[in-house]
Amino acid sequence: MKLLTFVLSCLLLMSCATPDRKFSSEKTCSNESLNYIKKNQRSKKFLFSPALTAALQETQTTMQGCYEAYRARTGKEEFNTCLVVGVNGRGRTEYFEFSSKEVQLDKEFIKCAHTVTKKLQYGKHGTNYVMLQSYQFYYQ
Repeated sequence: MKLLTFVLSCLLLMSCATPDRKFSSEKTCSNESLNYIKKNQRSKKFLFSPALTAALQETQTTMQGCYEAYRARTGKEEFNTCLVVGVNGRGRTEYFEFSSKEVQLDKEFIKCAHTVTKKLQYGKHGTNYVMLQSYQFYYQ
């Protein structure tokens, strides 16, 4: 379990939050995503791809727009979210979930986040892998 926690921590590709607001997969990702990661930790690799990192960084501005709209609706100003993507041996996305245990994400936020992150071609970056992405939001 310590190895899984270490690997997940190392895979955090983007961070736009204050240093005192740490991401923890156990405290942020849904139970379904945590179960998927645990179930596949031996059969799939954890991907670190510079090209995928760059593609995810390009989503930052649009994700910030999703956050701003959510903040205006709910008043929630600081929270972490968790994106878990599983790609099978054929390069097809077999698991995709955007979640947060820290706040109750509404349908509009989930729809916006899915629109931004689902358009990435995950299979283009490898096969048979699990990717964990943290988005950390805060109001300045």
